[in-house]
Amino acid sequence: MTTMIHLHTSKIFTNDLTKSGCVLPSAENKSAGWNWYAHRITLMRKKCIIVMEEACRYALIFIGLKKKSFSQFDKVLASRIIAEASWLCDLSHPEPNEQLIVAVEQKCSSTIWSQGLDRSVQSHIRQVADEIEYLVKCHFEQLPESAEEEFTLGFQVNERYRKRKGDKDYFVPHKIWRASLLALLVPQVRSNVVNMADFRKGLEND
Repeated sequence: MTTMIHLHTSKIFTNDLTKSGCVLPSAENKSAGWNWYAHRITLMRKKCIIVMEEACRYALIFIGLKKKSFSQFDKVLASRIIAEASWLCDLSHPEPNEQLIVAVEQKCSSTIWSQGLDRSVQSHIRQVADEIEYLVKCHFEQLPESAEEEFTLGFQVNERYRKRKGDKDYFVPHKIWRASLLALLVPQVRSNVVNMADFRKGLEND
């Protein structure tokens, strides 16, 4: 099982990380690790980060991160992946959900970095950027103010059909990502699960 995140960044987001003082080990192998791609846009005068998983095109949305969160973006990203995985898989407590958290934590155990976005992923990130801009301006009429609200916004774009180059059929990102997460475990019985928790608070208190 892959035990590290490989974060691929656009030029504009690379500059954000560099200015914040974020230092990550460079990836020697461009295809190593669990591949996530990150780009920054500006939405209603705030920085919005879109991070997308390569295989299933599941998107994470971060809005209004402060400088400290940029400087520790590897921790912010890992915490968010774990939180959304737990929420999305909706497993019973304590054992099944904790097994999932341990499995995902192992996949997020460290982060390596390289600059440059895959063209296919970049195209889908642009689609997500257009979709969240429309949702924020025309439906919500305000930016998310918490991780839970960011997840709600992200879930709407993760319900949209995507198609990768070479695919015969369209797919729904959140369904594909959920299936891949559950594949890390033995079959589990589903039930209601906890809220996402304020993953930023622990980082800010460090």
